[in-house]
This record gives sequence, C-alpha cells and structure tokens, in this order.
Amino acid sequence: MRISIFILCFLLVGCIPSKVIITPDTLPDAIVGELYYTEIEINGGSGPVTASGFQSTSTSNRLWVEVNPTKTARFYNSLIVHGKPINTETITVKIKGHTIPTLFLGEASFEKTYVIKVKERQ
Repeated sequence: MRISIFILCFLLVGCIPSKVIITPDTLPDAIVGELYYTEIEINGGSGPVTASGFQSTSTSNRLWVEVNPTKTARFYNSLIVHGKPINTETITVKIKGHTIPTLFLGEASFEKTYVIKVKERQ
C-alpha cells in the first residue's frame, strides 16, 4: 500500500511542468551608432520552443530578435537581439510563446517584455 501511494505521488509530481525561466532579467542599454548584441535564453517548461510557438516584437526597426545561430537553430530557446540604433529612444522588445507539450506535460506559456534605453555616445 505504501509503495503504491509513493508511486502515485511520484507520477503526479512528475506531470507538473517546470516554470519557464527567461534570462537575463534586463537587457543592457544601447549606444547610438554602435552595434548592439545581447543574448536571451529560455529554459524550463515541458520542452523546447519552436517557431510555431514563438512571437517577438520590437518597437524599433533597427534592433531585431532572431534565433541564436551559434546554438541549436531548430529551436527558439536561445535568441539574440542585435542591430545598430540611430536615435536616442526607448525600445521595447517583447517575446512570448509556449514550449512543446509532451505526453505527460502540457505546454508551458511564457511572456517577457524588455526595455532597452538607447543613449548618446559619451
């Protein structure tokens, strides 16, 4: 009886998807006229993030969010934000989506908004 309760508890706990963790918490400031590059990592959840489960928006046409080409390109778990801002402004970058569900775990959704301040060169 104790073994069956233990197994039942073990199976139920194993069916809870882990929380999606997006790092870093904030992105560094950008400098007008200089190349900007930073990486974003998405970990946890039920599985990897695919193109069908991912969206990104940027309020600037000078900074882009793309899959990190130096990492596994099939999945969207590793991203880069890059470009060359030309004005002082505040840029908002938003990423959202979900991870691939598995047999025992449903998909885990995520959403994060970053603010990048573009400053003058000093």
